[in-house]
Amino acid sequence: MVERLLSIPEAARALGVPKESLRRAADTHGKTIRMGRAVRLHPDDLEELIELCRVEPQVLAFTGGKGATVNPSGKSETRAASESRPARAAAQMLKRSSRHISSEKTGRLARLPQMS
Repeated sequence: MVERLLSIPEAARALGVPKESLRRAADTHGKTIRMGRAVRLHPDDLEELIELCRVEPQVLAFTGGKGATVNPSGKSETRAASESRPARAAAQMLKRSSRHISSEKTGRLARLPQMS
């Protein structure tokens, strides 16, 4: 005898997951059964669907060269290089020159004609 197919809301409730997340995962992994407008899942497919949705643990990448040490704070470190001095100087010059682009004395109020 064929087991009763589960609706998406029934299966989502049984698994404790959102309906749309379950439907998207079932569609992605080919576990959705469509008959007309009815969208169902086979109860035996739920365990396999859970396994297919498992996320592999991430392996931390190490991009340092020989003898490089990992910063325990988790923040990246960049050594101040002499090449960055011209860029820093240019940035400071731009900041200083853009502080007072327009003065309050030169601003004028322009009246616009009213339209009826």
